[in-house]
Amino acid sequence: MLVDATGALPTLPAAVDDDRALAEVLSSVGADIPVAPTARLADGRLVHVVGMRGIGAPGRFVAPGSLPDPELARVVERAIAELGPAGMPERRPDWFQPGWFDLVEAWIDVVLAPTGRRRTGPVEPFKLWSLAAVVRVPADGGVLWCEAACEHFRTEPRIYAEVARLLPALVPQVVAIEATEGWVLMEPMTGVEATEQAPGTALELARRWAAAQLACVARVPELLAAGLERRGVDETIDAFRRLLDESPELALLSAEELDAARAAADRAVLLTRECWKAGIPETLAHGDLHLGNVAWDGETLRIFDWTDGCVSHPFLDAVHLARSADPKAAAAAIAAYADVWRSALPHVDVDRVLALAPLADLVFQTVTFERIAAATEPQSAWELGGVVARNLRLLPGAVAAVDTSAV
Repeated sequence: MLVDATGALPTLPAAVDDDRALAEVLSSVGADIPVAPTARLADGRLVHVVGMRGIGAPGRFVAPGSLPDPELARVVERAIAELGPAGMPERRPDWFQPGWFDLVEAWIDVVLAPTGRRRTGPVEPFKLWSLAAVVRVPADGGVLWCEAACEHFRTEPRIYAEVARLLPALVPQVVAIEATEGWVLMEPMTGVEATEQAPGTALELARRWAAAQLACVARVPELLAAGLERRGVDETIDAFRRLLDESPELALLSAEELDAARAAADRAVLLTRECWKAGIPETLAHGDLHLGNVAWDGETLRIFDWTDGCVSHPFLDAVHLARSADPKAAAAAIAAYADVWRSALPHVDVDRVLALAPLADLVFQTVTFERIAAATEPQSAWELGGVVARNLRLLPGAVAAVDTSAV
């Protein structure tokens, strides 16, 4: 393994949720790619195990066993042993397998050829984790981006293609998809790399997305035929009931917390059903609509990261978005979103649906994260671990908030 001149590993104080952390790690040691998922040690330190597609990185190499930290040495030795098909752990994403970058580059070259463009250098890892990989693609005519989804989200390219067909102005410009592998090649999005979002992002998103969802109500059969999952009230509640009995994260709750969550569950289910049955039709839902999944430069708005795209209750997206904005922006966004639906469905008690939707979204998101946890390999469980338990802790309060609002 690679160490500096003193025999120490390079260190980089990068935040776990910093999308630029991987690029900084790779450049700091002259490496090209990660070869294993980021591991977290018992003391909270993160270990990035990286490699080179070529040769010539600075520093010198030593055996992992010579490291003074036994836990760190075990992580590195395990990563080396797992390279290759024979040692690859179950549920490990493809992008940690040798040769994956070569396959992606070959596909990009093929799909670019008819367009008259060409790749001008190796693809550059930007973010690779348990759920997805995003790589930068240098090309003549401008940089492109390629996203790959893990097995659990392998339908994302088909979702992108269908949403782009129905709502081309609201999603990234797709260059090509590889549905079997779960790859999407797309044009860059203006505004996504800005240090600060343009003013009024939440409000503009709420207006446009409400209108788009309303337009897609009539297209639900097409969405389902294209492969989007229906996550309706029955599917959501059935999965929620199961996780209350079976989720591994129940072990993270105290006996009192678990009793409180289960005691609130029946009421939560009744209120979630009421939300669905109030007269708002199911339609296209993003499933994880927050300000981190939108690019807005003051003119063009693009919604990305469609791993959770489905057919579901539209208001879950609205309240999910509101939670990611500051209170003033959230209130304006919700008001604008509600106005679209009030105009279209004047007979529906939109205010009541808005009161119910945060609880329904909590139930929905708890199911989402339970499914993600089941699809994630154990070494990467720390990335999103604990979300199901956290949501169950919030459940009694969310139920009480709805009941209080009705008084």
